[in-house]
Amino acid sequence: MVKPKLWTKDFINITCISFFIFLAFYILLTTLPLQLTREFGGGADQAGLLITLFLIAAIIVRPFAAKWISAGSQKTILIYSAMAFFVATLFYPFISSIGALLTLRVFHGITFGIITTVKGTISAEIIPSTRRGEGLSWFSLAMGLAMVIGPVIGLNLANIGAYKTSYSLCIVISAVILFLSMIIHVQEKKQSKLPSIASKKFASDDLIDKKAAPFALVIFLLACAYSGVASFLALYAKEINLVNAASAFFIIYAGLMFVFRPFTGVWADRYGANRIVFPCIILFCVGMVILSLPQSEILMITAGAIIGIGYGSVTPILQTQIISSVENHRIGIANSLYFNSMDLGMSVGALVLGIVAKYFGYSSVFLSGIVLVLAGGFAFFILATGREAIKAS
Repeated sequence: MVKPKLWTKDFINITCISFFIFLAFYILLTTLPLQLTREFGGGADQAGLLITLFLIAAIIVRPFAAKWISAGSQKTILIYSAMAFFVATLFYPFISSIGALLTLRVFHGITFGIITTVKGTISAEIIPSTRRGEGLSWFSLAMGLAMVIGPVIGLNLANIGAYKTSYSLCIVISAVILFLSMIIHVQEKKQSKLPSIASKKFASDDLIDKKAAPFALVIFLLACAYSGVASFLALYAKEINLVNAASAFFIIYAGLMFVFRPFTGVWADRYGANRIVFPCIILFCVGMVILSLPQSEILMITAGAIIGIGYGSVTPILQTQIISSVENHRIGIANSLYFNSMDLGMSVGALVLGIVAKYFGYSSVFLSGIVLVLAGGFAFFILATGREAIKAS
């Protein structure tokens, strides 16, 4: 049997859109805090608000975006949100106060919440259902690549004080996003098939789909655990004089994520998600155990490799699961739930684990992460067992 084609022009287009969205996001994420503290006289708490307000705005708007996507034209929403994303970037070179910058971050977060929801929904519908795990694994690598390249660009420009150059680059990137949004072909659904979505008022099931919610809980717990690595590993490494090892940790993490994600996506499609998710969660847990031990360069780099394979591979498979658990016309809601679970996990995890680090030290962050990963694995086990029982009956 011939497999349906994955690498179509539209799939490449939407993958490029995703890459450029997150490239701009990560350039700004690293540039803005440095300008805020160096030129605007802001403190660390205000620098933290730059990402907190941005993510809160995105989280709040995503359920509404999902409803609009389910009821309306996906391409129209993609174009308008890309246009708004572009307009938001236009203001960064002219911001001269902390208050104006924080206000802009809220507006930009709203545009980010809408465009990430719609581009995720379009990608899920462009990818053939029989190759969804493989397709989403490749698609998610665009974000991973941006996660590596964006901070490098942002930090290098910020370190020489070239803030406006950084923002001008983001403006160009946003213009490319808008152009790609205009030329992509999106197969629109017939509105007659969506009366229940289009006609009803906003309700709780527009926020959380009951079939997708269990997967969202797993994603939330795993993201909470990883937030401890993302937020505190560099600080921990500085405390124990292993800064170079921490840099190598993230390089190795990214490298193995790039290597394994496409394969794990194919294996999930071929052999079933359960056979891939459980080993990934186990590897993630092993990596957290290694980080909780008294550290050396070898241990830290080894942990980066194992977590890169485990956590780096499991997230697109769980996204596939959360999308496949809902009806086609609710894919937008499922994508909204997926991204909100990730963002909430990262936000809540960083807050709670920051308190843990303050009172018990950085190694306790990784011990807490072990508990969170095990909780996520147990939640997935209960979910998988329940699904198998339903199939058997």
